[in-house]
Amino acid sequence: MSQPHDDGGLTAIVMQCAFAILSGSPTVTISWTGKRLTGFPRGELLSLGTNGASNYAVNPVKVLAWIHAKTSSATPKGGA
Repeated sequence: MSQPHDDGGLTAIVMQCAFAILSGSPTVTISWTGKRLTGFPRGELLSLGTNGASNYAVNPVKVLAWIHAKTSSATPKGGA
């Protein structure tokens, strides 16, 4: 039996963005602690959590484009 691949939460973010786009929402709320990842789309700061998380409203299409750019340059496992 194979182990599930840990993608660092990217699948959850992709699904959240896809649902936002399908529902017609112009933004999706993304939360994280620490610094913004290099190249990650800028968004509107909504709040700072008591746990140190920053909550941002970000354009879901831009987030998907960023994820695509980050993951499409990776060499596929298993080769073709």
